Amino acid sequence: MLYVLRMTGGDCVVLTASDENQARELAGNFGLEGGEGIVSIRPLSDFGVRLSPNESGSLDVNCWNDATLDDILSHEYPALNEALRTANSVRFMPSPNSDQPLVIQLREAHEKNTEIIRQGLQDEQLRLSTTGKKQTASR
Repeated sequence: MLYVLRMTGGDCVVLTASDENQARELAGNFGLEGGEGIVSIRPLSDFGVRLSPNESGSLDVNCWNDATLDDILSHEYPALNEALRTANSVRFMPSPNSDQPLVIQLREAHEKNTEIIRQGLQDEQLRLSTTGKKQTASR
């Protein structure tokens, strides 16, 4: 079975294991940082990713299957997911009667969207650090 494990440092590990216990054991093979633990673990029903070889002899993620990305964002990174939705709902095209040049308006809209996503990432990091502390305290 395929599992996704969210780590206290904010990363996720996706791996195949026979059960959750084996998935927890195998997560240690992914170079966990000192004191890093598992915040959550759940089966992942759908997974699709396109990999591309790079010049260093490794593989880069080229793109994700939309269902996979949506599933991981909504469950493991809900604050970031909400920020992405908010940023995507902000009007990107300027109003036609503006006095500013179009290029400036587009740059400002892009910066606003980037700031919304950046804030979502910060919220997610705070949420993860709080969750990780709760997990550590309960052990």
